[in-house]
Amino acid sequence: MKIFINIIDKINFLMKVLIGTFTAAALVVMFWQIVSRYAFNAPLSWSDEFVRYLLVWITFVGAALAVRYSKLIKLDFIFNLFKISNGIKMIIRGLANVLSIIFCLIILRYSLEILEIVHNQKSSSMQIPMSIPYLAIPFGTLMMLLNIIVVWVEGEPESDDGEGLI
Repeated sequence: MKIFINIIDKINFLMKVLIGTFTAAALVVMFWQIVSRYAFNAPLSWSDEFVRYLLVWITFVGAALAVRYSKLIKLDFIFNLFKISNGIKMIIRGLANVLSIIFCLIILRYSLEILEIVHNQKSSSMQIPMSIPYLAIPFGTLMMLLNIIVVWVEGEPESDDGEGLI
């Protein structure tokens, strides 16, 4: 199981690099869009679409990393509010993990079906297959599923803040 966790953590590192690269690319493209529109009076036709698709990828990959580094909403406020014993806390956390896994499996299944449907469609400005931006959904969901399993196996989530690209 330690090997599985190490592999997922290496993939998570690559996803951090991916998010950083996509964020930088979005920033550069939007800056150039502003310059080309107002300085040269020649706006880019594809920049809004490109940045929109990058933001979709950043969102889904970021959600997977948020699971791993415990940056999502937790059940701790309930535990602190009602003074629940450790045994009950473990049961509730286990139930939350099972429900999260089921949710990810449902999203993964239907996102793969949608991916097949949109594969032949082209985006309006860039004319790329719509399966490229839609691929963010199954990829992010699969990584979220794997990170849920890692966090569940490890017990308490890591205290790492998930920052630091390199």
